[in-house]
Amino acid sequence: MAWGISPRKIAIIPLNEYSADHYLTLVYHAFNNLGWRIGYFNTDGIIAYTNISWASYAEELSVHIVNNQAIIKSECVGYQGLFTDYEKNEKNLELLYGEITYVEYHLKQNLQETTRELMDNIPDRQFISFDNPPLGYKEKLRSFLSAFVPNKGYTITPVLVLSNIAVYLISMIIMAAMAVALSMQTAQHANLQQNAVHNWEDIYLSLGFGSRTQVLSGQVWRLVTNTFLHFSIMHIAGNMIALIYIGSLIECKIGRWNYLFIYLMTGVFASITSVIWHDQGISAGASGAIFGLFGVLLALLSTTFYETNARRALLISTTIFVAYNIIPIGRQIDHAAHFSGLISGYAFGWIAYWGIKYQKQNLVAAAALLITVVYTSTCIWLAPIYELKELQQLSDRTQKLSITLANDFYRNYELTHDQRLAMFKNKALPEIDSLRKVGIRIDKLSLPKKQKQIATIKSKIILEECKLYTLIYKEFIDNDRVKYRNEINSATQKINTLRIEWGKIEENGD
Repeated sequence: MAWGISPRKIAIIPLNEYSADHYLTLVYHAFNNLGWRIGYFNTDGIIAYTNISWASYAEELSVHIVNNQAIIKSECVGYQGLFTDYEKNEKNLELLYGEITYVEYHLKQNLQETTRELMDNIPDRQFISFDNPPLGYKEKLRSFLSAFVPNKGYTITPVLVLSNIAVYLISMIIMAAMAVALSMQTAQHANLQQNAVHNWEDIYLSLGFGSRTQVLSGQVWRLVTNTFLHFSIMHIAGNMIALIYIGSLIECKIGRWNYLFIYLMTGVFASITSVIWHDQGISAGASGAIFGLFGVLLALLSTTFYETNARRALLISTTIFVAYNIIPIGRQIDHAAHFSGLISGYAFGWIAYWGIKYQKQNLVAAAALLITVVYTSTCIWLAPIYELKELQQLSDRTQKLSITLANDFYRNYELTHDQRLAMFKNKALPEIDSLRKVGIRIDKLSLPKKQKQIATIKSKIILEECKLYTLIYKEFIDNDRVKYRNEINSATQKINTLRIEWGKIEENGD
């Protein structure tokens, strides 16, 4: 089996007594007999594509004549799971060898005439060539290290990959140092343990991860920085493998600077869409920009940019990969970023195609920038800033005040009447007033639909609790356990009813 990002099998066959034209004639007819679609044929070689089946979504077969030798190669067009070809390429070569032997036997008497007729009908101009192969630089990824080395036609991709890896390693070192400091802090102060999650969020934000509140508050630079940040080794590994694959296919096709600009712009598109789609949370990863590059490839495959047979093979393999990875399954996958990156990349891909076709490539980056700025500005302008962090802070304060008031009113019975009266006036009543202000503030927060419903109920509960404690205080002052009892029971009942309503909203998830 062949392994790698672009699994392939290569064999070198000496031509011996055959001329290059004779051997290519045998290969040409062998390809036709096998039903493989020929995309390029000339005196220097031939390129064809296998049929689509459940076992294969096309391999590229090429025979390149160099120094009286035939370099025969079978290479997977699409992205291969587990980076193996499952022996597809080796089987293709075996089929080809057998068919060449069959053709050789049947054309033995007429090989000279058949060769001359075939060579006389070669078109003067062909769509592709060995100098500009359909698979781009992907055909030159010979080893693991070659994926990280910049070369002509493959300059920006390895730089992006190495930049992402460097940023990941640096961020992990910083996070490890911060985590140690955080653990020491929480170990020394028990009251800080409940804030550990929020501290982790602050650590992510300090490194440049994306967040709705920060971006909509003006920190637009996070739309770029979060595309170079990742949460785990598996997260970055998967993204970088996909980036190497798609980058090797299209960077040389659209030009390195257009490629870089489209990568960054689709990353911003994906990031801002993720920001407005999700109410809260931290976002990061290059996948949105990578899906943008797949969108570019799909756009080019929707045109006549590629030769027909190469386009067919690439379109099927790319569609399978995108469909498999973009199906909205999984809670930890940012589908909003993926879809947005793919759609924006498709649009930019058409712009790149028109730029190449009409020799206006210098306008591609400007058009992509303009569209991205307009879309991002519109999203920031229309999207509300949710005050979820303030809601959490007010909820924590509510809990503390409620516990304190419960202790004030339902305990401390060992105090004398005057001591309790002084405690109510000097401590409990100001706490009731503070709790009432918190309840009013909670109801005015800008929140997503579900959180807003809960916040409204929570506000009503708080105000009923304030009313309840005020009634208990009046009952204590008047020393009358009958006068306010109905109002106290009514307030208690309302609180219980509101809590049931709260529970239903939480349960339904609406």
